[in-house]
Amino acid sequence: MRDFLGIEEKFREDIEYNKEFIEENRDDIKSLKEDEKNGIQRNPNDNKSIIEARYLSNFIYEIENIRAKYSLGEDVSTLEGDFQQALYDLGHTGTSKVGYTNLLWMISLGILLETDKLNLKRLEKIVEEKNIKDAVIDFLLFASDIGYTKITNNYFKENPYAKTREIIELAETDKEEASKRLQKYMEKEWFKGHYDYEWKNAHKEPGYVGFWSFETAALAKILDLDDSSLINNNHYPYDLAHYKNSMRFKPISLNDLIIEQEIEQTDLIIEGIENNPLLEKIIPTRWHVFVNELIHDYEVMADSDFYEKYKKVMGLDQIWFQYQEYEEANEQKNLLGSLIVFAMVDKGYLLQLDYKEDLEEYYSSLKDFWNPTKTKLVQFIVDNDQYYYALLPIDVNMKEMYEVKLQ
Repeated sequence: MRDFLGIEEKFREDIEYNKEFIEENRDDIKSLKEDEKNGIQRNPNDNKSIIEARYLSNFIYEIENIRAKYSLGEDVSTLEGDFQQALYDLGHTGTSKVGYTNLLWMISLGILLETDKLNLKRLEKIVEEKNIKDAVIDFLLFASDIGYTKITNNYFKENPYAKTREIIELAETDKEEASKRLQKYMEKEWFKGHYDYEWKNAHKEPGYVGFWSFETAALAKILDLDDSSLINNNHYPYDLAHYKNSMRFKPISLNDLIIEQEIEQTDLIIEGIENNPLLEKIIPTRWHVFVNELIHDYEVMADSDFYEKYKKVMGLDQIWFQYQEYEEANEQKNLLGSLIVFAMVDKGYLLQLDYKEDLEEYYSSLKDFWNPTKTKLVQFIVDNDQYYYALLPIDVNMKEMYEVKLQ
């Protein structure tokens, strides 16, 4: 066992359950492809979207099995087949959201397992298809020497991943200091930075398969850092980091790279929410265009068209799995404030917590988009069992955003 928090029997049970679900999904995919070929539509959702959902489900199960097998202490070589199958299923998920950490882990596993560079090129294509802009993913792909050149300053999840930049920059001049920073990152910052993902007490819940920072091990491998201090760390995959040693990486100096300009930079942002100017006080400028369009679409589009447009853009299909559920919830046309909240969570502006979680532990995950203006903590009260928080300018006194109360 590599994960001392887990229970061997539970890990093995989860692996077997996942295998059963994967086989069921494969049967469904085969049947749905046959229906699509013959022009048969048996479900409210189109065959193509259901097929992609089945591939996504399998990909997630396969990532869980990789984590569970590694946690169990199985030989690293046994993960190579699981990685190949996960990559195949990932490549058939279309535009579906696969989860940032899942995609980051796949790229990292590709490096740690020293997969064929064609597989890393496939992952590069998937990153482009999913429109993921993230500095850690960019660094890993750039360093893999596959011709990837798109480097950004943006971190999909700033806490904790923005801290990896310190490790990378230190490694350019002082490997010893970089190794110490790596140790601090893994021991004090990485896991805590995922408290907002409900990882803190996950080992006490069913379905726990262990959490491994594959990307940190990939960074250590690329940067040739001394990670011996982490050999017994419960989240650092030391055996994977030292599984193979034949892959050669492209030298990188972050300070010499041209940082890709982001669409959200101030000189490219259009200010103003014409459809509700009051919201300009509580919505950062970078999202004015998006929120303005969201309000307009909600007011003029049919529910079915609105759901179809935004189900992937802001994850509506993760809140209401079927259109009919959304239609029922929106019967009184009083969801606009909640929809803006959900969208701003998806954009990383609002922090979403379960009612059982302690805000104090997650406060560092809040992002301040109003600097240098002084801010205060505000709760957006939505009619569900989740809590939503954001930092707003201290002089803002709005009490509501449509049906959502501000406190």
